[in-house]
Amino acid sequence: MTKVQVIRQFVNAIAHKRVIIARERDDWGINVNQTISRLILPKDLNKNDETDKMFRKDFIRRYPSARGFANVTLSVLHELGHHFTREIYLNADKVEGDTMEEHLTLPSEVVATDWAIAWLQDPINRKTAKAFEKEYRSAK
Repeated sequence: MTKVQVIRQFVNAIAHKRVIIARERDDWGINVNQTISRLILPKDLNKNDETDKMFRKDFIRRYPSARGFANVTLSVLHELGHHFTREIYLNADKVEGDTMEEHLTLPSEVVATDWAIAWLQDPINRKTAKAFEKEYRSAK
């Protein structure tokens, strides 16, 4: 199984329905404007640039227990948070920040991370996330 297939399996299991993985890859994102959410993955799934580091730092500041999880897991869960809180994103006055610091404070970003944190706080979900990470590491 490929890394993208492992991500697809993880996302669909959490969403309890099909989430499309975009063919064109750019950066972490999810399009919630359609009936079926469309997850966008970065070209390099393991990249860890300054933006990724800032996202992780913010996530861990808000939920220190997330320290034990991989960036890919936190990113996927955050994007699924947008899927499950889509009404906040769709009704937002502003969906992009001028800087990453500003972006992380937008209401739609805060609630997406809140959703991801709440999901990770469940012991069964944490085991599911760790199983995903194990499968992801061994995938092509």
